[in-house]
Amino acid sequence: MESELLTVRVKLYEDELLSSFLIRLANANGIDILKFCSSFSKSTSHYFQRGDINLLDFYPLSILDIDKLADIVNIERMRLLNSTFIKITTKFSDDNNSRVRNMTDLIRKQLFYCPECLHEADYYRDIWKLEGVNGCLKHNKILFDKCMNCNEVILYKEINSIGKCPHCNFLLKKSLNINAKAEEIDKNTILSWMFLLEDSLLRIENNDMALKLLFLLNEFKDALDRDLITKNINKHTSLPTLLQHARGTITKYKNLHLKIVLNILTERNANLKQLLTLEVPQAFKNNFRVSKKIDSVFCIAPWCPSFKILGSLIKTGTSKKKKKDNTELKYYLFCKECGCEYAFDNNNQLIERTNFIFAYSKLVQRNLNNLSLKKVSFILEMPIDKTRRVVAYFASREVKVFLNSNGIALDSSKLLKFINGIREGQKIKQIRQWNIWESYSEFLVYRYHIEVINELFKKENVREKETGKSTNKSSMFLLVKKIVDDMFHNDEDITIKNVCNKLKVVPETIRNWGCNSYIAQVKQNQRSLRIDRMREDIKYKLELYLKNTPPEQISAIGFYEYISIGRTVLWRIDKELTRYIAYKLGTLKEEEKISV
Repeated sequence: MESELLTVRVKLYEDELLSSFLIRLANANGIDILKFCSSFSKSTSHYFQRGDINLLDFYPLSILDIDKLADIVNIERMRLLNSTFIKITTKFSDDNNSRVRNMTDLIRKQLFYCPECLHEADYYRDIWKLEGVNGCLKHNKILFDKCMNCNEVILYKEINSIGKCPHCNFLLKKSLNINAKAEEIDKNTILSWMFLLEDSLLRIENNDMALKLLFLLNEFKDALDRDLITKNINKHTSLPTLLQHARGTITKYKNLHLKIVLNILTERNANLKQLLTLEVPQAFKNNFRVSKKIDSVFCIAPWCPSFKILGSLIKTGTSKKKKKDNTELKYYLFCKECGCEYAFDNNNQLIERTNFIFAYSKLVQRNLNNLSLKKVSFILEMPIDKTRRVVAYFASREVKVFLNSNGIALDSSKLLKFINGIREGQKIKQIRQWNIWESYSEFLVYRYHIEVINELFKKENVREKETGKSTNKSSMFLLVKKIVDDMFHNDEDITIKNVCNKLKVVPETIRNWGCNSYIAQVKQNQRSLRIDRMREDIKYKLELYLKNTPPEQISAIGFYEYISIGRTVLWRIDKELTRYIAYKLGTLKEEEKISV
């Protein structure tokens, strides 16, 4: 389906679900929603099923060619993704699968709605689909969870038209709403979700959130009270688990589940914004300090908020590298506050690996007004390209020293695009080629913004962990698990051979890591999912065949030719489906009759 076939365009509202928008758009153009979505399916062989409607809002990249969709509807890719819950999952650290798992059991399959909101504009709000949201703060009303005319529950996969009950066609906005009592609406949960739904640069670190949660549960006392925290947790999780998350020593590669956090916040009468803006005193943080080499060093950039604060640096995935002059650098460190990088030299002295501190020390006392880049390069005794990067670094910061931004004003939308590009797997070279940059110098200012530096560091650190040659079986199992989970979500064929090809190992290695059973399990899940999709697809084609074929021409041979699958093949895959087809075609033998 080409974009020119869409004769009617509809507005995508700021807080609208992607599924709601696509249903409205398909209806406006007289196109069946499943047929419409199938035109931009990620796989050309996959026909959209009713069950895929839920994936549109939760994990769209697994089933959608998002670039093709953006072209068809003439809306930017990021704008479309921001109408899904990706804008929540990407706010959390760690790998993509951890982020997705962090939202499991938190996205509804059943419609909740506010009639007054529908009366104002007929579309489904994103916040209605999130667990725990039971009211509308705008109208101070409890959300309805069924049709008020026929009393039927409405599942998202059943929806054909926005604002109508799929069972009785009743207009949901005509439902008579009731005033809610203040205590009936869970305002804190709603405020938490509203905070997460905001399109911002918010990044939630797992250990930071766990630390603040512990401080809240400790009732803001500096001294750790394990009994008090255990009582306040109220069986939502365990104290050891929270401590591991706070220290960053959790053995499993995962985030602290959002459901746990929200449940605790509800009981403590707080919301997520309040939690994340909570200032944790150093005295409380000291309860979790582990004596390491890293605790004895600090950032030495004079403009850095962590300047000379012990323990402010974090270790990267790199342990040791040899330079061209055969000197050795080890124990690589990074400052998240300013982006400076460090390592220990042969004399066990901390040295800067970037040029920013060096440049600062050389130039801070000089008057550099109206100096050319070439002149600054001469003063620094650095190549022009390195000098340009130093200039860009300081231009992206409010560091009142010596360099100006050459008139470049930071645009938050460009910064957000840059960060999202990294999260989506784009390389720096690709981002450099975007047509949004007015110059190379402007690109560099964003490239060396602290938010971008941190995102690149996080990406590189994860990559190093994934490609490392560790022989630790548990670590390798987690690596294999991540690859297999990605294959499942991308609908790639899951086989031992294909997994081996991705890891560049032999099947025996996979077996020694203890991964065979997990691969087999996910492979079976994939097969079951594909059979379910095939079943729905064939049922849909059966209805089309019966509708479009003259009764006298209907036959089993004709139908199986129509779907390009042999009856015997389908019988081996799904006997019940084969019997159902025979029943619908009127060819079912007496001994084969079943209840359908």
